[in-house]
Amino acid sequence: MKKSVIIILLLSSFVTFAAKNVKVEKNPVIQYDARYVTIYIGNEVVVFFDTAEGMLNTALVSKTSFDTWRVYDIHKISKKSGKAEIEIDKIFQNRKIHGRYKINLIGGKLTITDTLTGRIWTCRHSSGICDIWKVYDFRSE
Repeated sequence: MKKSVIIILLLSSFVTFAAKNVKVEKNPVIQYDARYVTIYIGNEVVVFFDTAEGMLNTALVSKTSFDTWRVYDIHKISKKSGKAEIEIDKIFQNRKIHGRYKINLIGGKLTITDTLTGRIWTCRHSSGICDIWKVYDFRSE
């Protein structure tokens, strides 16, 4: 009987001690989608893609680290191919939307899709170099 009373008192003191130190934050929980995507293409090429900014980074894998970095800005590629800049809704302006761009490897070509505006970029890749860029718009095609 004495042992059970002592155990109950110890447990109750532990629970009250733990309850006093717990702080409840009133900030809302923000759902965060992954910003950076990593794809291993093969032939020792790795692609790092920023899904908020639309920056494509390619690197070759060496014995100890990454070599021969190349950076591609898909917005500059759109301007070079003569595509007009798409105005997005005012709700999204000046905000970094994580997961806005999706990147896939389809039929040996790198495909980047803008899920907010419906624009698609495709390129051929070889040893970390992306060339023959093509840009398509869902809205106009």
